[in-house]
Amino acid sequence: MLNKQRDRILNLSGFVIAAIFLAAAQLKGILLTFGPHISQQIEAAQGIIQGYPHWRIYQSRILGPFFADVVGKLFQLPFREAYLLAVFILLTVFFFILIITAKRLWNSSIIAIIVAMAAGLFNAIFMQGDWLYLWDYIDLIIFSLLLWSILTAKPVWLISSILVVEIFNREVAIILIIWFISDAIVRFKLLDVRWPKIEFKFRRRQFFVALALLVLGYITIELLRSTTLIKEIGPEIFPNIKESGRFVNIQLLNNFQALRFTLAHPLQNLYFIFNLAIFGIPILILRIMMGNHAGARRVGFLYLMLWVSTVVFGLIYETRVWLSFVPFLVLVCPIILARRLIDYA
Repeated sequence: MLNKQRDRILNLSGFVIAAIFLAAAQLKGILLTFGPHISQQIEAAQGIIQGYPHWRIYQSRILGPFFADVVGKLFQLPFREAYLLAVFILLTVFFFILIITAKRLWNSSIIAIIVAMAAGLFNAIFMQGDWLYLWDYIDLIIFSLLLWSILTAKPVWLISSILVVEIFNREVAIILIIWFISDAIVRFKLLDVRWPKIEFKFRRRQFFVALALLVLGYITIELLRSTTLIKEIGPEIFPNIKESGRFVNIQLLNNFQALRFTLAHPLQNLYFIFNLAIFGIPILILRIMMGNHAGARRVGFLYLMLWVSTVVFGLIYETRVWLSFVPFLVLVCPIILARRLIDYA
């Protein structure tokens, strides 16, 4: 008994050290990649705290900026240093959750570390451009926890709790809640080795909890935007960009035009890598939904909805929008090849 406890403590200690190392390396890469744009990202976070966001839709994304503010007050740091420390903490938590989840799924510490390293590589690919916000880092944590809770068949209250936290991080919580409602009615059941069967089963508790979350989420997001906003300063800083006062902004036409350009110039700015992600992810999702792992099929349905919403509402070549897919790529996609994965459903 004592030996088992000692081994467990040693494993956890090793996982913490690995997570800290990976977070430090990732943060170093972020500083090198974004350079002077880091200051603009910090100002954007500070603006939300003060009620002066770049865009109105950002004002409900309070979790990350206020976390950085608490870190600063706790350690008596200026906001810039507090911001960077908050990023390091969030990345450390993300890698630690990934390692623990992968260890739970595959029962292998080596695979768990490889999964975390792969996540760091995908992060580096998608952390490009000029902008990277605190809510993007928190999304890595939220989606990792959500995948863990679905793959290991956790109860409704736990998944609901994760979704409540995401409401204060980013309005993508609404998409996740809509999936939660759909999941309460429709799931994909394996009919044979080639095609899943759509199974209709009304899960009353999950449905009504999810419906309440949808109402709560929408009211909370709009309330935060209405009551804490002093002024939207984006139009002054970025005069060429239209004001974004609506709940969401449809970007499908912009994405189609950008996609047409990148297909015509695949080698410019490594567009082919992002095209591979844009077209490859739905193929992986469909393959997962045809697999024999019940939890993975639920996750596949979730990410199918998320991919569609990203293409419709997100700027697909602002690569940070794909960061929420990183936990899916490193935790779920290997299921296609895995033989020893435990199915908790």
